[in-house]
Amino acid sequence: MSRRMSPAQDREHGRQLGRLIAAHRQRMGQSAPELARESSVAVDTVRSLENGRVATPGFLTIARLANALGLSLDELHAQAQQGIGLAGRWPQ
Repeated sequence: MSRRMSPAQDREHGRQLGRLIAAHRQRMGQSAPELARESSVAVDTVRSLENGRVATPGFLTIARLANALGLSLDELHAQAQQGIGLAGRWPQ
């Protein structure tokens, strides 16, 4: 049984996820418009997510972005939960 996060936890998880996506995108040398084009996600959505303005992004949006970044959803979720990438730490 999964535990439901509080609204504050949802917001923080959404911010961490957005920062993680931005960090991976930048590490790959992509711009937000390039990631948007490659993932078929609107560039405004990419920017809003990366700037922490989306607390609970849609599953398909995250799946498309993860795929375009070469990440699995499990990988992205685990990294967001742990805050990996937010302080320059990257999985080996």
